[in-house]
Amino acid sequence: MCFGAGFLLYIDLIIFIFAQLHENTGMKGSPSMFLLIAVPSIGVVSLVMMEILPFAEMLLGWVLVLLVLLFGIGPRLLKAPSEMGEYWAYVFPLASASSACIRYAGVTQTKSTETRVIIMICIALASAFTVIGKMSYHMVLC
Repeated sequence: MCFGAGFLLYIDLIIFIFAQLHENTGMKGSPSMFLLIAVPSIGVVSLVMMEILPFAEMLLGWVLVLLVLLFGIGPRLLKAPSEMGEYWAYVFPLASASSACIRYAGVTQTKSTETRVIIMICIALASAFTVIGKMSYHMVLC
């Protein structure tokens, strides 16, 4: 019951945010947009642990579609951050998405899910190293 209510509120939130993107162009590529990935990723982990695999697969598909949408909008890593730790919001959601892929691949054990795990881990590590590099560069400048 609580999972269903939270999922409905999450869908409402997603619709509201993506419907307002054309009016608020400052949100496009914002690190806070990537935080939308973390919630369903943790849902995938919990569904896999409860062995409800069809819903976990559906939710993991949503995580990947949302990831493609957000990368399509384009992360704002080239601009100077308005606050020092702003870009760390890219790291946690991508790490949670890769951990959801790891959990799902551990249960299904297919070649495609293992390939997806490798890709997601590479994306998560690339984002972490990019953020560390950008933050170090801006710390030197300050």
